[in-house]
Amino acid sequence: MKRLGTLITTAIVLYAGAMNWMVYERQRSVSSLDRYRAGVTTFLGNELHREQWMGIYRNHKRVGYTGYTIEKMFPVEGVEIQTTMESRMDIDLFGKPQTLDINGSLVLDETMRPLTLYMDVSGSTGSFITISGKREGEHFGVEVRRGNLRLLRVELPLIELHLGNGLVPNLPVSGYKVGDVFEVPCFDPLFMGRAVARVEVLSREVKEVDGVQAEVLILETRFRDITARSWVTPGGELIRQEFGPPLDDLLLRRETRKRSTQRP
Repeated sequence: MKRLGTLITTAIVLYAGAMNWMVYERQRSVSSLDRYRAGVTTFLGNELHREQWMGIYRNHKRVGYTGYTIEKMFPVEGVEIQTTMESRMDIDLFGKPQTLDINGSLVLDETMRPLTLYMDVSGSTGSFITISGKREGEHFGVEVRRGNLRLLRVELPLIELHLGNGLVPNLPVSGYKVGDVFEVPCFDPLFMGRAVARVEVLSREVKEVDGVQAEVLILETRFRDITARSWVTPGGELIRQEFGPPLDDLLLRRETRKRSTQRP
């Protein structure tokens, strides 16, 4: 039963592409971490809250959406960064059509290290799994449950973490420059281990965005066997994301929150 539960868990995460936990290793140089934190600060700018909503299309047919918010909070002591993510996608799960809903939240301290994590993955028959995490001394404990049954528990090093909203890592960062390359160690929920995503800023081009010509940066991300090419504004906003095989029938496109959350 536990093995079946673990297989269901990994299949859900694989098909949904719900979450990538992007982490910078503590052994990396201070300048690299400072650059990442500075990029997040620049992304937020003078705003305490930013959000991003994308429609998901398969073969030009709308099959769902994904969206996230990132917000800087000021508790009694220090600073916290809170990210929320929600996604809905029509998929074939074990040969049967299914609508998958994913809702998650992640709270970080000012150094981008996690304090708490919660994610619920559900379908038309109810909740499939829940993923929760909390800081435990110098570790971050993560549990995967199905109802009252614990399927999996791991302890992660207390290192920088990001709750992603796609199949490949998308950093909430602005200030990219052509030629920038990011080697991003990622926690992969499919294998409950780490893999490296390589993000390269290929070019600055003029593309048609919402009916007008606009300048965007073209980013290429490679993660395991998946390649994605993204259009990102100089301010860090994702406009469009295309995937290579085996996901070349998928396309993510920027939309308003109202448009995104409408049923396909």
